Amino acid sequence: MKHLWVLCGCLFVIVVCFVLWYSVASDYSDNVASGTYHLADDGETSTLILKLDHSFQQELSQQGNVAHATGTWRRIGEGGIVFSKEFLPVSGQEPGADGTAFADIQKDLGFRVSLALRQYHVLWYGRIDPRTNTVSGTYAGDEPGVSATLVLKPDHSFEQVIHTLGIKKEAKGSWTVGQNGDIIFSKDFLKASGEALRSDETASAWDPKGSNLQIQIAMTSRSHVPTFRKKQFF
Repeated sequence: MKHLWVLCGCLFVIVVCFVLWYSVASDYSDNVASGTYHLADDGETSTLILKLDHSFQQELSQQGNVAHATGTWRRIGEGGIVFSKEFLPVSGQEPGADGTAFADIQKDLGFRVSLALRQYHVLWYGRIDPRTNTVSGTYAGDEPGVSATLVLKPDHSFEQVIHTLGIKKEAKGSWTVGQNGDIIFSKDFLKASGEALRSDETASAWDPKGSNLQIQIAMTSRSHVPTFRKKQFF
């Protein structure tokens, strides 16, 4: 009988500990997101302070040059964070089409909080003539303030025209289909800013079978994700 009570007591303690751990691990509130974060990587350092009023302060040191910024942040989804354009980009980060920065709250073991900056953003191109069911055709971008047209030709070449900030940019390149069915564009592909892909960027469209192209602009290497770690413990 005594052993049964001991077993029941142990199970009760385990359940209580699990409930307490889960309540902490599943909490992505503003109280969890706010705080002081630090990034240090290959001579580059940055301190980021997120305040409860949804403002932030940032200091970035790169190659001996120090810059400061203040801006705002907001939540998206459960653990996503969007920073205003004042955010100072760090190495390995892929800003959004409009220059904003995105990050995801991560928790090691459910407790240690960090912000992993995203290494991709998505551009949407809608097919102008939805009656056709082939990948080739003419698509129009939907980025606010940007007029973009993309023509995929049956010979696996493409033509692209971008109008942004009163400037017209044109590009011609090629596209291929990867083993997973995604479309992979050559480095000539233009981003929403009108700039061509950098040497460390790729452009690919996921599952191009519908009326839209979801084109992901991503860093070439995903092995190193720039991460701000929150100061939590002394």
